[in-house]
Amino acid sequence: MKNRLIFCAVAILASATVARGDPAAVVKAQSDAFGAAFNSCDVPAALKLYENNATMIWPGEGEVGKGKTEIAKIIKAECSNSGKSTLKEVSSESSAIGKNYIINVGMWDNTTTGTDGKPVVSRVRTTELLHQADGKWRYQIDNASIGLPPSPVK
Repeated sequence: MKNRLIFCAVAILASATVARGDPAAVVKAQSDAFGAAFNSCDVPAALKLYENNATMIWPGEGEVGKGKTEIAKIIKAECSNSGKSTLKEVSSESSAIGKNYIINVGMWDNTTTGTDGKPVVSRVRTTELLHQADGKWRYQIDNASIGLPPSPVK
């Protein structure tokens, strides 16, 4: 009887882990899809990665999008910018925080063209909350920021 209880407990825990999926693999797939959509300015593909009521906080003053319509405006503005940037994921740390939620802290390199025509790379920090519904993982919160430049040495 004791062995049967242990087996049942292990089976339940294993199935719960499988149901959640590997947080790192889920986030990697989501990040790869976002990077590809953003870098190619494929706004519809990017929007598929967000919940209908998601919030995107983009680096820059006042750039907060609530819902897909506002998120689309942020991405379109970035894509129409003459100094269009490209994003490349550098790292991420993911943790499941419930059956259908993953939190991720990531680092991305954002490459733009400087006024001198040379590439300029900024490190973007992200904090993301992903939610699974209807078998799909989507961003609920996507908060990105760029740190301040170091203070000049006196």
